[in-house]
Amino acid sequence: MYKIIIPSIFLSIAISFCGIAQNHIYNSEVPEIEHIWTRVADFSPKLRAVESAEISNDGMLAVSGSKFGYKVMLWNVPDGSLIWTAEHESEVECVTFSPDDKRIATGGEDYFVRIWDVETGKEIKSWEHPSGLDGITWSHDGTIIASGSEDGEAYFWDAETYDLLWKIKVGSTINSLNFTLDDKRILIGGNIQTPDPNTGATHYTGFARLVDMQSKNVIRSYGEHTASVKSVRISGDEQYIATGGFANEAKLFEMESGKELKTFSETMRVEAVAFTNDSQYLVTGGHNKRVTFYRLSDLEKVLEVPCPRVEYIDFSKDGRLMLTAHEDSGLINLYMVLSNMQHKQGLYQKVADDQLNNRDLKH
Repeated sequence: MYKIIIPSIFLSIAISFCGIAQNHIYNSEVPEIEHIWTRVADFSPKLRAVESAEISNDGMLAVSGSKFGYKVMLWNVPDGSLIWTAEHESEVECVTFSPDDKRIATGGEDYFVRIWDVETGKEIKSWEHPSGLDGITWSHDGTIIASGSEDGEAYFWDAETYDLLWKIKVGSTINSLNFTLDDKRILIGGNIQTPDPNTGATHYTGFARLVDMQSKNVIRSYGEHTASVKSVRISGDEQYIATGGFANEAKLFEMESGKELKTFSETMRVEAVAFTNDSQYLVTGGHNKRVTFYRLSDLEKVLEVPCPRVEYIDFSKDGRLMLTAHEDSGLINLYMVLSNMQHKQGLYQKVADDQLNNRDLKH
């Protein structure tokens, strides 16, 4: 039996002929998410949590960092198999691939930045950090590693010699960093801690600030945050920036003007924000045990994906995969993000196959 692929010009005819109504076809205004696999990425016997997980730039590997098991784990994306495991001396807070996918940088509560060889899993280099790390990222050109620490400093390291290039005081704690595509600016998010002179209690507010890499100055601040900002991201088209944090909300801003466009309220803490690679959706996750998609064209919520408490969200460079790290279970989840055309092609092919299966065709 031959497999018939229906040309696009005949798609509407095929749908009508098979009696499938248009409202049953995937809505182009809503993403389609398919779960691929789940893996345990923190094997601690009592408590389990994964603080960070990212997909390699070629989409073939994933790395995760565990809070209680102190492990860095490298995974094969197609089948979810574990390739190698490495170790910190305390919880692993942040992980990131180099642009060429040959190295991984990790940081944690042991006050060390560690560089790993992707192929062998061996440690290439480690150096002591002035404070515990909560965020780490690699510049797009591969020359700089930026780290954010619990002392409020952002540190910039030469990615070949690993020497400190410069640093900047931005707040009290830095939780998240994201370079612009040209690496000329970096978005930094975290918190500012102010002690109350009367009670001795510490008051937390959040910040999201854009730093110019040449002048080494803060050039823009985004909005007011009444609690710590845990995650910041720049959209792929660099039109927007997003923040999420402990005020139970995510915020969306115009990147260049700093204008706040929308506050998305949640019932619990927002630990992670991300943009789909086509800049069509803002994606959030946190303690409310779901990943939420907001459509940027009208700022409406369009999809919720149930899951354990979310700590981190990352998309593959081609936009087809979404990786989530989970705080309350020690799990990582991989999903496929289907575009409208991908979904339609699959549905139409199924229609064609069903048609053939119902006929007595002999060749």
